[in-house]
Amino acid sequence: MAEISRILTAGGLVTASSGLIVYGIGASFVEPHDFELTIGLWAMILGSIVAVIGIAISKRVEEQD
Repeated sequence: MAEISRILTAGGLVTASSGLIVYGIGASFVEPHDFELTIGLWAMILGSIVAVIGIAISKRVEEQD
């Protein structure tokens, strides 16, 4: 279970930060690109949720040991 929590935490943080980059790319144009803004926003939200779930699992696994 500890490995799953590490994978979820790392994957969630990477996805959230990549979403921030994609969102920034979409917003940097004179006319913002809706596709990049939408994908970046969803990646940030889902990545943050997955990272929080991974951290919660990690804390629960440590308490059981």
